[in-house]
Amino acid sequence: MKTWTDRKRVLIAEDDSLVREVLRMRLGTAGYDVHVAHNGSEALQKIPLLKPAALVLDLGLPGVDGFGVLGAIRKDYARLNIRVMVLSARRNEADIKRALELGARDYVLKAEVEVDMLKRIGRLLRPTPDKDRDKDTISIA
Repeated sequence: MKTWTDRKRVLIAEDDSLVREVLRMRLGTAGYDVHVAHNGSEALQKIPLLKPAALVLDLGLPGVDGFGVLGAIRKDYARLNIRVMVLSARRNEADIKRALELGARDYVLKAEVEVDMLKRIGRLLRPTPDKDRDKDTISIA
């Protein structure tokens, strides 16, 4: 069993309380050290303090949106090597492309959350050399 010192830390930046709580409970039950942020500004305040291994990021956050958070991570926190999974209801290809270009490693539609979230978080946190990292395939239904 993992102890609190060797659990992977995941920050969830999501403004929808129901989605945020479901993710927190599911990831916590799976053994991750889970923290939450209710908006983009709060996420940016917590990142340097928590140094999460992964960030589950909604694009439609109030204030600083998910794109703003991705840009700030790329600019100010690249050294932390945070693996970002975007979780969004936005299905358009322009948003998906922009998120991936800004550094997201995965893009999950909110409709798919229950289906394979734990599997995707595990894959997101698997060690891979940065130069060889591939973006996961994204399917839009």
